[in-house]
Amino acid sequence: MRRTKKIIVTIAALAAAAALITGGISIYLWQQNRRLVAEVQPVENLAWGYGGNEMTSSGMVTNDFYQDVYLIDGQTVKEVYVAEGQEVKTGDPLLAYDMTLTELQVEMQELEVETIQNKITLAKRELENLKHTTPIPEQPAVPQQPVEPEPVEPKQYDETAKAYYFLNGETDIALIQSGGKGTPEDPYLVRCMPDCYVEGSFLNQIAMADTPVFARLLIIDPASGAAVPGKFWDINTRQFDGMAFEEFAKWSVEHKAPIEEEAPEEPQEPELPAEPEVPQGYTAKELAAAIKTAEKNLKDLDLQKRQAELQLEQMKKVTAEGVVTAAVDGIIKTIGDASDPPQDGSPFLTVSGSEGLYVTGTLTELQLADVTVGQTVYANSWESGMSFEATIQEISPYPAENANSWGEGNPNVSYYPYTAYIADTEGLKNGEYVDLTMTAAYSQEEASALYLQKAYVRKEDGRSYVMIADDRGRLKKQYVETGKTIYGEAVEIKSGLSREDRIAFPYGKTAKEGIRVEDSSGSVMYD
Repeated sequence: MRRTKKIIVTIAALAAAAALITGGISIYLWQQNRRLVAEVQPVENLAWGYGGNEMTSSGMVTNDFYQDVYLIDGQTVKEVYVAEGQEVKTGDPLLAYDMTLTELQVEMQELEVETIQNKITLAKRELENLKHTTPIPEQPAVPQQPVEPEPVEPKQYDETAKAYYFLNGETDIALIQSGGKGTPEDPYLVRCMPDCYVEGSFLNQIAMADTPVFARLLIIDPASGAAVPGKFWDINTRQFDGMAFEEFAKWSVEHKAPIEEEAPEEPQEPELPAEPEVPQGYTAKELAAAIKTAEKNLKDLDLQKRQAELQLEQMKKVTAEGVVTAAVDGIIKTIGDASDPPQDGSPFLTVSGSEGLYVTGTLTELQLADVTVGQTVYANSWESGMSFEATIQEISPYPAENANSWGEGNPNVSYYPYTAYIADTEGLKNGEYVDLTMTAAYSQEEASALYLQKAYVRKEDGRSYVMIADDRGRLKKQYVETGKTIYGEAVEIKSGLSREDRIAFPYGKTAKEGIRVEDSSGSVMYD
């Protein structure tokens, strides 16, 4: 009784000690967290401004700029107003189309633009749904079903002992005997293993033999290979004359008696466990891949729309009077045959610039909607450092394969060539290189948008969040919706955060929910 009490007291003491240790650790961690302070700053102090997407490129000025005029697919040239070698001014008519089918083509192109816009709307909706999707846990791998082994044929003969395991209807006793002549005085001798048996098919063969058969089935010792004295079974044709046996019934050679086999139990169908419900949705990895695919699809559709809109704009310029005009001052260098226009993709008509200087630059696909013909570009000479104003004369509807451009924005964009005309060329000579700078127009909504440096925004399971101070002066996780990236460093915060909120740098030991906050005196908290 005393021993039991002693054990109980010892266990209670150990439990109390463990509780004290656990409580001590908890108190220690609580006190440590209590000492931690996260510095926060107003979002307004960290917000980035947006002054438009500036694009810089470089190019060589030249006085032999070409305006290539390609015929619109399916259009017929009604009249050509110029001849080869003729001087033309910007705006002079070059050729006119037969307008019979032009309006129908414009309507079809407008429908194409509308169709692409509908696809963009659906793609944006899909992307938003994906960004607000909560991922499901990773599912364990489904174990493979075991493969049942192929049935193995029973072994009939032992090569080492030179003896049989069983005899059946396919066994020819005259061929397998190891001695004797098959007569009553000298029967065939057949060596058998201790557990040897004969099937009914073998006995039927003996009973139906045309000539008398006499045999002695000898049980041998596998270790020595010698016959075991007194263990044999003499069989002959007369013994089984007129008898019939079940083909697969078995008789023991050693006991000369049927082998009673137990009837196999009816197989019980195992009760299969209910299959667990597989949650529907995306894992974190699958969700990230789906978002990436949706973003690429949206980007491709946006590019298609811009190209379709540019083509529509060009068609509308023609439909007013059906006339294509000169985009530069120059001379008609080449002109095709209206009755037999070129079919190899070459231009129908080419204007070679003759006055002033021209320079070719590039702009990004993101600027196509904001940059128009007639907009001013600033050129700065590499040699003299002088600045010149140029006017955009033409914007290509097709992206350039190689562009000597760099922009402050998304680097994964396509670049479109534009040609600008420099009227006042004093101090600038043909063949000189210049830097070209242009800022696309931007809306009031873009100007007031909220941008934060990427370092202040973290991601979790495909969702973006910041660490924000709550009403109790404690740090908490706040999920936000992000938009485009500018200058390669700042990301747009579309919802979930205001300029009046206070946020902390979301890395380090103080980036934990529940940590006490205090206002920071610094401007950048992670330097």
